[in-house]
Amino acid sequence: MNLTIKSSGDDVKTIQEMLAEMGFQPGSVDGLYGGKTEVAVIKFQEEQGLYADGVVGPNTWNAIREALAIHRDEQISPAVDDSGHTLMDWQRVSADRYKGGYDRFFLREDVASAYMRVYEQVQQAGGLITSSGARRSLKAKMNSSRSATSFHYTGRALDLFVGSGMKKTRTDPFIISPDGDRLWRVYARAEGGTQMDLKAVTYDSRETGKIVTGRFIDLTSLFKEEGFERIRARSSFFKKGPWLGAEWWHFQYEHGLEKGLSTFGDELLKVYSESELRETPVWQYRHRVFGVNWF
Repeated sequence: MNLTIKSSGDDVKTIQEMLAEMGFQPGSVDGLYGGKTEVAVIKFQEEQGLYADGVVGPNTWNAIREALAIHRDEQISPAVDDSGHTLMDWQRVSADRYKGGYDRFFLREDVASAYMRVYEQVQQAGGLITSSGARRSLKAKMNSSRSATSFHYTGRALDLFVGSGMKKTRTDPFIISPDGDRLWRVYARAEGGTQMDLKAVTYDSRETGKIVTGRFIDLTSLFKEEGFERIRARSSFFKKGPWLGAEWWHFQYEHGLEKGLSTFGDELLKVYSESELRETPVWQYRHRVFGVNWF
């Protein structure tokens, strides 16, 4: 298989269907390999750490198949072999469907409760909370864009839909504003919010941005009140690096973690049994300590 611009047929349609299911927005599922399909393939390749040439050869095809299987696994509640200790439940929570985003995802039970309090406030104000997912499969491959000790493995993190901000500042559900050293503040567009003039950046402008006026609520503050923290953008993002380095969409629940004491392994064992974890790639990092070598 070697699909590129102007290719057509059932193989192209299959690729489009698979990319669309994973939220990469390849355009119309029509079997015609056009510009939108090429952009979707490039974004997928960047995320997977592949050579991003927009061509679906054997390596990219195999990676798409594997990624889709993992993606489907992440959309259902995991079956856990309980070996004697009490595990926290994974709970399915709601999100607002927006373009290629999802309308539900799974979080650890205490994190799910905190998230739903944020979600309800945003809904009451007339805003949206979108989703690119939350729970990361233990089978997921690690690469430069996926941390080996991600909070996603522990049920403590969620991603807003990457296509719902930093794209079209007039209509995006979220406005992304610079807020210090590689940090962003995320504002949700909402009729019940406060009238504001915000500096909005996009994947193209990155740092310069422009002023956007409207009614918004400070989503970053709402998340923080419930124990969620943001993370910094990668420095490479500001040097014309991959768009995935923006990281504005990521919020992780840090409530209850003790710096210098809590470990990645302890948090994994709250949602998985050791027998489930023992043969997985993430288990080798179980001794990482929060605030020391796990962030």
